[in-house]
Amino acid sequence: MSRDIRAIWQIKKQSEFFSLIVVSVAIVGGLILNFIFGKMGMDEDYIGDVILGAMSFAYILMNFFIKVMLVAEEVPRGISFGMTRKKLFIYSRAIEFAELLILAIIAISCSSVLTINTTGKIIMIIFGMLMISEGLVGNSLLRYGKIVYWIYYILFMIVIIGGPRLAESIPAVYDAGAVVIDVIITPFYNQFFVWGGVLLFTCVCVFINWLTFRRVPVAYNV
Repeated sequence: MSRDIRAIWQIKKQSEFFSLIVVSVAIVGGLILNFIFGKMGMDEDYIGDVILGAMSFAYILMNFFIKVMLVAEEVPRGISFGMTRKKLFIYSRAIEFAELLILAIIAISCSSVLTINTTGKIIMIIFGMLMISEGLVGNSLLRYGKIVYWIYYILFMIVIIGGPRLAESIPAVYDAGAVVIDVIITPFYNQFFVWGGVLLFTCVCVFINWLTFRRVPVAYNV
């Protein structure tokens, strides 16, 4: 057990250190934005929300653009340390989930509007999306090389830039997105079914990640 813990620390310390730097810079950026908005007369009650917004934006971008590459590089290293794929997968996902839990605690502490219930659902959905990106992109990097990352990057930017315009031009898309967001953040819906759907989504994403992870080659240098 102790050997595995030391190994996973050696494997994950680079990405975790990078996460710490990005989040710290985002917090400083949030404080700067808050100072600017304060000069413009913004309510001080929303200071935490400004910081949280900057931190969350930076963290999500980092995970979907940069840590996907880092995760792909961690797999061969983990196998070279003598860890089985199963142990490497479990330990790595546990660390990533713990990272999100820490951010959730910070979010609840900083925000004036987020509740534990809403934050928990958001964290689980983000974790599921990360599992999908790692499973379909990170693991594919080991099989097909960096061309996968560039395809993913281009598609992601198309969705980010074109998604809002598509929602504006097609009312059904906008309405569907509004309903999903409303179900997540509004406590008036049956929370048993809402949480059931969120957990099912997350479990399916983790399972997809595992299916691709168990088949990736390890004798590959990304």
